[in-house]
Amino acid sequence: MASIAIVTDTSADLLPAQARAAGIHLVPLTVSFGDETFQAVTELSNERFYELLTAPGAPLPRTAAPNPKQFESAYREAFDGGADGVVCITISQKMSATYASAVQAAAAFDGGRVEVLDSRTTTFSLGMIARQMADAAAQGATQAEIMALARDLILRSTILFVVDTLEYLQKGGRIGRASALLGTMLSVKPILTVVDGMVATADKRRTLSKARARLLELAVERPVQSATVLHTVTPGIASFRDELAAAVGLADDEVGIGLVGPVAGTHVGPGIFGVSLITTA
Repeated sequence: MASIAIVTDTSADLLPAQARAAGIHLVPLTVSFGDETFQAVTELSNERFYELLTAPGAPLPRTAAPNPKQFESAYREAFDGGADGVVCITISQKMSATYASAVQAAAAFDGGRVEVLDSRTTTFSLGMIARQMADAAAQGATQAEIMALARDLILRSTILFVVDTLEYLQKGGRIGRASALLGTMLSVKPILTVVDGMVATADKRRTLSKARARLLELAVERPVQSATVLHTVTPGIASFRDELAAAVGLADDEVGIGLVGPVAGTHVGPGIFGVSLITTA
């Protein structure tokens, strides 16, 4: 039986121990504060990242994609570990050069041994997809079956999140279709999403409580298969998880709570809350 390895990048916000347990190979993006550069997640923990981000006078962090050699090394490690094929899924290519590096590295191997997918998303949505791919691989799915599963999950994947300020998205150049909100930011709390790999506006409300209520409405527009609540050191996130679980019809312990890592955290800043969903259709 062929063995297929799954590779993703650290924008997926899988902790190293979680990735190892799932059999997923992680390739790190980097985050820099001034002259200090760290490997996101594998070297710089999520908690430490927010300490640096919110320190008085801290420089605005920058992120950078892995280079092709890093992906090539991950692919070779998978093959050396006994894999017959590799499927790599990355952060949206409209958000990062990571996908381009992964594709370039795949060219070092015989045709078809390494296949690369653009998830058209990031953070826990990417992580949830990668985990389901790894589960399928562990059950003996072929490379073609895993690719088909991933493409289906991408279509059923959604992120919804509320931000208090667009400052970080604007300065990081990741604001995408949400840019129309810039002129009215003082009077609204935007609910953002990811559409076709870019940040876009799902809706907006005048207050945080109304934005929270509207986010829950949007979350149940389609039946939900799985969900992860995401936040960036945001108070009250456990109660939001309970509300979200009740809204989508899942038990509290079926909905994880995840601290967004340095890659997405650089571009959204502290204080956001939201959810990554995979719907049933």
